[in-house]
Amino acid sequence: SMRDAFGGIVNITFIVVFMVIVNGYLAFAANYNKAFRVKNKIISLIEQNEGWDKNNTELKNKIQTEMKQVGYAVTNLSIEGYDCDTQWGYCVKETNNNQSTEINKITYEVVTAVNIDIPILRNFLPKLSAFQVSGTTKAITQH
Repeated sequence: SMRDAFGGIVNITFIVVFMVIVNGYLAFAANYNKAFRVKNKIISLIEQNEGWDKNNTELKNKIQTEMKQVGYAVTNLSIEGYDCDTQWGYCVKETNNNQSTEINKITYEVVTAVNIDIPILRNFLPKLSAFQVSGTTKAITQH
């Protein structure tokens, strides 16, 4: 009968919506994990390099290699006051928290973003596209 057919369609709709939400959540979790891992990698590479220099091609190549391995890709991430690589999706900023006056110690804040290129989330939560993960390097002595 018509009623049974309609009930079946409603059930299928619920199942499809539920699956899309679960897939969206899993994709979000995976991309959050990527952003977190890449942020930590960039922090350790800046520490190994004893600082950030946006003209240091070798350092930038190492960062890109790590990103390719993790499968991280966020384009057009830009934050005011930060040195951002919009092609690769990370930003670095020098934060001078030097309490000691004798030695110039600098820390760097690193920001990556969660790639939310998931249709259902993109439609409902446009503000989430700027979901950012950030961290700070250890204090690095400037020579």
